[in-house]
Amino acid sequence: MTDQVLCALGRLFVRWQQLGESRGSLPLCEFEAGWHSPCELGEPHDGRVAWRPAARPEAEDFSALEQALELPLHPSIKALYGHWFSRPLTLWFKGLRLCLIQPWNQEDLDLLKENLIGHLLMQRKLGRTPTLFLASCRDEMGIISLDNGSGEVLFERLDSDKRTIIAPDLATFLDRLLP
Repeated sequence: MTDQVLCALGRLFVRWQQLGESRGSLPLCEFEAGWHSPCELGEPHDGRVAWRPAARPEAEDFSALEQALELPLHPSIKALYGHWFSRPLTLWFKGLRLCLIQPWNQEDLDLLKENLIGHLLMQRKLGRTPTLFLASCRDEMGIISLDNGSGEVLFERLDSDKRTIIAPDLATFLDRLLP
């Protein structure tokens, strides 16, 4: 499953980059001194810097997080968050606009892990089965998440128990995203 997710994520990055190239420019983001990323290309200009997703030299180790939570994480989530750095990507899934979460640098990944811990602990408190967030939606009470047990991708309401399966697995979901 990990290889399928990594291949699907790579294909998504290619589709996303091809769209940018067809418009004749690299994506730009606000340059933040002290918040550097291997994604940055060249020097900042007028407070902005060009960037593109960058593969990590080594995969992130999630074992400390799993031990702290006493919960093995689904391999798909480790593949999604542990192999690349990128800005969050605004994408479309069947007419739904979403923002695929990606860590910009190691510090950002550490913050992401802390947020995952908080999300999982809140789910435990509410008696819900564990899910891991993948993307935010315009409606702040709706998120795209991964069922940690089955690996299915869900549209999840944070203000209720409502969860709807939108893809059988993360690789399929990533392949269906449009830039």
